[in-house]
Amino acid sequence: MTDMIIQEDGMAGYQKIGVLIREELDELEEEGRVIDRAECEKRITACAGDKAKLSSLYDELMELPFRADFPYAEPSDWELIKKGSGFAEDGEVLPVGEDAFHGAWLGRCIGCALGQPVELWSGEDIRRWYKNAGKYPIDGYVPTVSGDKRNEGQATDEKIKGMPADDDIRFTVLALLLAERKGYGFDTYDVGAHWMYSIPYRCVCTAENQVYLNFASVDEFGPWGRPENALDILKRERINEYRNPYREWIGAQIRIDGYAYCAAGLPAAAAEMAYKDAFLSHTKNGIYSAMFFAALIACAFTEKSVEKCFETALSFVPERSRFYETALAAKRIGQTARSREELADRVINGMPKYNAVHALNNSAVCIASIFFANGDFVNAVCTALTCGLDTDCNCATVGSFMGALVGAKQIPERFAKPLGDTFSSGMTGFDNASIKEFALRCKAVRDKYAGGKAK
Repeated sequence: MTDMIIQEDGMAGYQKIGVLIREELDELEEEGRVIDRAECEKRITACAGDKAKLSSLYDELMELPFRADFPYAEPSDWELIKKGSGFAEDGEVLPVGEDAFHGAWLGRCIGCALGQPVELWSGEDIRRWYKNAGKYPIDGYVPTVSGDKRNEGQATDEKIKGMPADDDIRFTVLALLLAERKGYGFDTYDVGAHWMYSIPYRCVCTAENQVYLNFASVDEFGPWGRPENALDILKRERINEYRNPYREWIGAQIRIDGYAYCAAGLPAAAAEMAYKDAFLSHTKNGIYSAMFFAALIACAFTEKSVEKCFETALSFVPERSRFYETALAAKRIGQTARSREELADRVINGMPKYNAVHALNNSAVCIASIFFANGDFVNAVCTALTCGLDTDCNCATVGSFMGALVGAKQIPERFAKPLGDTFSSGMTGFDNASIKEFALRCKAVRDKYAGGKAK
C-alpha cells in the first residue's frame, strides 16, 4: 500500500507479521509467483523478529513476478473475469414460492449446525467419532458422547436448541441487511462500510480480519459519507491483498448465500453481488468460489436439475482458473464415487493440497457432495461432513443449495425440529431470530428488486 498508515508492528491483525509472511509464501507459490522458498525462509529468519525488516521484506515479496509456465489466467478485475468466462445476463424472472426460501435458510442453518461441533476435524476423526458412538453411517447431528469422550459443542445431538451463533449465519444476515438497504446496486465500498457499522472487529478472522483493518485505515470519511473516488482508493491501496495471505481462502464463499436468496432464480445478479462483496477481502479463486456458489444457489430456486445449476454457475468462472479445473474434477468424483468414504478419500487425498480453510479444496467437497447425493438433502450434507475440512461452512453451503432445490417441506423433521425455527448470529438484535421470518425477508427483497415481476 502506498499511503496507508500502518502500525509499528506491520499491522499484523489476525496473526503477527512473522506468521503472516510465512503464510504469504504459501499463497505466492499457489498463485504462480517466481519464488525460492528456501531463500525466503532464510531471509525471514535473518530478520530475527524485527518488525520493520519483516514489513520491508513482505513488500518486496508482493512484487515477485509470475512464472512464465504458470498454466492459469486468474484475474480479479470484474471485466476480465467476464471476458474469461461464459458470463451471460439473466433472462426471464420466474416466480418463486415461500417454501424454497424457507428451505434455503433452514438448510443452511441445519448444515451449519451439523458441521459446527467438528469444525476442522479430519474426515477420519469424524467417522471414528460417529462409529464409537454407535451412530455410523452419519445420518444425524454430531453425537454428544462417543465412547468415553464428550463433545461440548452447542450443536451436538443432545444439546442442540436452535442454530447457535456462527460466522456463516452472521454473514448471511449481513448480506440480507445490505440488500434490504441498497438493493442489487451496492458496491464494494458499501460492503466495507456495512461491516464497520454492523460487526465488531473480533467477529472476523483471517482475510476478513486483515481487511477490516485495511478498510478502516483508508476509510477517509467514516460515518459522514464516502469519498467520491471510494472504489479507486480501495483498488489503489490493494486492501484485499495488503498483509492478507488468506485472500484465496473460504471467507468470501461463506458470505454470499444471502445475495443468492435475494436474487433467487437470477444467477447473474447473485454472482455480481457476490463479486462486489468478495472483492473487498479476496482475489482470484477466493472471488470465483463466492461467485460460483452464489449463482449455484440462486439457480436452485427455479432450476431443479443439479447438472444445469452447476453448468450455469460455472459459466461465471474464468475457464483458465484453478477453480474451474477443481469444479470439474469434483463433479466427476461426485458422479463416480461408490461411497461417501471413497468420495472423501478422492477429494482429500487425490486433489491438490491446500490449507484446511482454502476456497478450492472446500469447494471440491461441496460440489462432489451435491452430485453424489442425487437430490437427497440428508445424503448431501452428511457426505460433506464425512470429508472433514471446514465442516460448518461446507455443510452450510451444501444445505443452502439443497434446501433451495427441494424446499423446506422436503427436509426431514428430525433435522428441522431441533432448531425450533430459531437461529443466532452473535449480532445485536439478531439472536433467537426466526428462520422462516428471515427467509420471507429475502423473498421480499427479491420480489422488490427483480423487476416486480415475481409473485
